[in-house]
Amino acid sequence: MSLNNMSLGTLVGKQYLFKWKAFAGVFNSMIALQLLAIVFTWGGTGQHGTSMGNVSISMNFYSTDGAIGLTLVWAFFSSILITTKSYRNDDYLFITNRLSSNLANMAFLLAASVVAGLTAICSQYLIQMIQYVRGNTLLTEALPLTLGEWVSGAVATILYVLFIAAIGYLIGCVVQLHRTLVVIIPVALIGFLFIYDFDEPGFISLFEFYFQENNFWLFSVKILATVLLLFAASILVSNRQEVRK
Repeated sequence: MSLNNMSLGTLVGKQYLFKWKAFAGVFNSMIALQLLAIVFTWGGTGQHGTSMGNVSISMNFYSTDGAIGLTLVWAFFSSILITTKSYRNDDYLFITNRLSSNLANMAFLLAASVVAGLTAICSQYLIQMIQYVRGNTLLTEALPLTLGEWVSGAVATILYVLFIAAIGYLIGCVVQLHRTLVVIIPVALIGFLFIYDFDEPGFISLFEFYFQENNFWLFSVKILATVLLLFAASILVSNRQEVRK
């Protein structure tokens, strides 16, 4: 079948299915990191105690923040990984072009973000089960989440994972432009973390724009619009690469 007879949608779909098999190993590292986060929070993420006479009360707090945090780290580096030369060369098993390859990668990142976000948010149930097995049978939720609250929390987590993955994918595409960027960009990012004053009004405004939005729908629009811009930039950057090195 020639490229002329194959639609872009069909081409992207075939590459997307192939990438699910080719990139399956990245999910092993995701699960490992999430389990590692649970181990790190084995004793709780916080503690509070009080006493009155001969009675003392100690409370441990447990959170999925660690699992979500490491999932974001996983999304960042995994999205960079799939832009590397070895993974890009796999696309030549198909009749392909840069656009279809990028769209298939982005579709994979979207699906991977859904899987990663759901497993991260659901790690709370594994934490509860572990504490129950350990004998902490009084573990309860003081304010049980409604279905709507749980869904909005899960969607927000998925969007954050996708947001970080889109940033990583753009960086990965930029790095592929020239070998020296493999060194320059990481050094620049590390230097930025040490030098930049994160109390600057500009950074605070940016942080509040993405991470302190109270309106869920406005938050979703902000993240999705930014992800689309990042992916569009990635496509433009990848068009500057050679056909095959």
